[in-house]
Amino acid sequence: MDTLSLVASTIAISVSGVLSPGPLTASAIAVGAKRRAKGGFLIAFGHMLFEFPYIVIIALLYSTIEYLLNNVIVSYVLAFAISFFIIFFSYMTIKEGVSIIRSGSVHIEGGAKYMFNPILVGVALTGLNPYFLLWWLSVGLPLIRASANMGFSFLLLMYASHIWMDYFWLALMGLAGEGSVKILKSKGYGVLLIVLGVVLILFAINISLEMFLNFGFLPF
Repeated sequence: MDTLSLVASTIAISVSGVLSPGPLTASAIAVGAKRRAKGGFLIAFGHMLFEFPYIVIIALLYSTIEYLLNNVIVSYVLAFAISFFIIFFSYMTIKEGVSIIRSGSVHIEGGAKYMFNPILVGVALTGLNPYFLLWWLSVGLPLIRASANMGFSFLLLMYASHIWMDYFWLALMGLAGEGSVKILKSKGYGVLLIVLGVVLILFAINISLEMFLNFGFLPF
């Protein structure tokens, strides 16, 4: 595989995972409503903080990681942890939405008071997500193997060809959250946060059902 083919293959394979709806996308919209595009960018940064070392470890210790993630107990623990985190994040989002509706006002500035650190959100929703972890061990594995066989610099190139889409998409979702505030204003913004919180809860329930009962109700 030459350099151009590696870049093109990375973009083609990654786009379905990057642009698919999920907890990171929904959380970027919720955080973006408070912190604008910067919120989505910071979530992407947190995502990268976990993802890049994980890819390097896969390249070095593929068989060991595959064994661990295929272990039922490990899978259950990860599913429980991410479901718990998403539900807690959802609770805080809904709580803020209810507060805004009751008070009838919203202050977009002053992000220091925000309910969660966006970087932490990015790390947690990445590192605790068994489907993300397995994606790189299945769909993304040919990219890791091909680039690692070409040398570490090509592994870096492959990752750079992948991660820019995460930054672009999550920052765009942050802008979508900011735009929704301008359009919906205070009470509408509160309703938006409640809706996003409910959506995140649905993701958490779907993850748990798929992991524990091999059944899911979401089409993605």
